[in-house]
Amino acid sequence: MVNWTLRIFLFFLAIVVILLLTVQMPIRGYSISSGRHALREAMNRESWRTKFKSGAPFAKKMAGENPADYPPLPCQSKNEILMKGQKVLPRNNMESCKPVYGNITVFTAMDQQSVNVRYGLAQRSLECYLASTNYTFVRVNLDTDERVNKHCKHKSTYFKKHCAAAIYLEDTDWMMVLDADTAVVNPNHCIEEYIDDRVDMIFYERFFNWEIACGNYIVKNTEQSRNFLMEYANMEDEPYEPGVWLGFDNGPLQILILKHVMPHATQIIETCNKMWHSSKNYDEYTAYLLCVKFALGEQRIWPGKLRIFKRAHSWVRDGWPTTNDWTDLDFMFHGWKIHDLASATGFASPFTKDFNVTECGRGCSGWHYDPKKIRSLKEIKRQLANFERNQMRSHPKEGRTPYFLTVPDVGECYPHCEDAWSATSIQN
Repeated sequence: MVNWTLRIFLFFLAIVVILLLTVQMPIRGYSISSGRHALREAMNRESWRTKFKSGAPFAKKMAGENPADYPPLPCQSKNEILMKGQKVLPRNNMESCKPVYGNITVFTAMDQQSVNVRYGLAQRSLECYLASTNYTFVRVNLDTDERVNKHCKHKSTYFKKHCAAAIYLEDTDWMMVLDADTAVVNPNHCIEEYIDDRVDMIFYERFFNWEIACGNYIVKNTEQSRNFLMEYANMEDEPYEPGVWLGFDNGPLQILILKHVMPHATQIIETCNKMWHSSKNYDEYTAYLLCVKFALGEQRIWPGKLRIFKRAHSWVRDGWPTTNDWTDLDFMFHGWKIHDLASATGFASPFTKDFNVTECGRGCSGWHYDPKKIRSLKEIKRQLANFERNQMRSHPKEGRTPYFLTVPDVGECYPHCEDAWSATSIQN
């Protein structure tokens, strides 16, 4: 009797174990950090094994990491980007970019002094990328371009660039405006991925200080966009008190965007503007940035007007928070003021060799990657989180305090603080 009881117990125990294993197997097929299915992960891992044989530098670096977090091969496999509320058109295997938004122009501008001195590496990476696309490339010399000098009388290169962008915007459907020190690190992307046709202008936040970046943006050829850029350029002529920390063309953009999306918020616009014009150094300037951010709130899309991408979620980010380590979600890095790798010191390049543009345009040809700089999504996420924690400790105290705790919020406008939000005012 005991033997039969034991046999029945063992039989049911075996069934329970089999059921548990069956349930767990599909769960193991997913990587929590990457969100890819097991089949895609297995294909990516096999690609890495084929590319980097045992003992290769990258294979050594990846030792100890979860194989499910391996990044795909550059230019070959492709991440599945899933962003809520955004139409995504990923580029796969360096295929051609579909012109679903019409003609796209990539625009850069610089003065004569910088053309062949400071931005060579970034510009050659851009040329290598464009060799694999059908985008129009416009590089303007702000000192010699006749069309620009006819319409743009600005003294500062920073403001003259935005005027030039407005002039050349008339020739295309959409334009990606780039700083000359913006480089392509991962060419397996299309510009169409980042266009949101609900708006005319697309900006993003700098990672280290939440500033709305002024050097890289995407604009649609509309009267609104052209007028906005010209108004932005003409802010060069505004009266500024001596000693004010203007932030070059960064400072004007913050208040201009606030005015553009919230024209009736006159009190907060005036408050932020005063904080900006009273800034005597960078620390005080961060208080102005915080004022604008508080005013804009968590809203990031103003339909018919503009969109602001959250930090590290647009087509470009600063590379230095991750020492130019990158993952397949990355497209461009900002801040490469380097002419060539040979003369670069202390620069953590993701490439082992400089660009020869004649090699570019055929898949990965021309892209000489340092495999140690290609990291998993999990690793980049960790690095960004660490950088954020450091910023929490080092960010200026002036940029930590809400404006309404440092300047009068009601006293200067009472009892008319709400007048700008009346139904009649908004309708007009």
